[in-house]
Amino acid sequence: MLVACIVFAAVLAGISSAQGAAGAAARLTVRSSAYGKTMFGPRAKVVYVFGADRGSTSHCYGVCAKAWPPLVTTSAPLAGPGVEKKLLGTTKRRDGSLQVSYNGHPLYYYSADKVGKIMCQHANMHGGLWLIIKPNGQPNTAKGKMHM
Repeated sequence: MLVACIVFAAVLAGISSAQGAAGAAARLTVRSSAYGKTMFGPRAKVVYVFGADRGSTSHCYGVCAKAWPPLVTTSAPLAGPGVEKKLLGTTKRRDGSLQVSYNGHPLYYYSADKVGKIMCQHANMHGGLWLIIKPNGQPNTAKGKMHM
């Protein structure tokens, strides 16, 4: 299933940059999921954290960022229902763009996720573990169910 995730991500790589970009301030919300309460970004797509990131510095670029586009914003991110505003922040990427962070963790989408679906929870790809994030700012370590 992991191989299927990688292949599917490669096919959708062209779509990824549009999904990661925000025209204005990115707004996060909390929704219920099969894994409990989970953070979602704009367009109702779940956001992930990357285990290879250290502190608020992103380590996902190139091929990694095509499969896992960063959630970027043009201004301070907005806290929707269930989101703790004090945990919201940003970190600068190498290109100078602002990536949304939550509790110090840079946030990403998975390019093959569909609206409201979580397809690659607990996936080990691109040198680290990808996990959804709980409203309290902690990564959700629940084992994932790959959906293709």
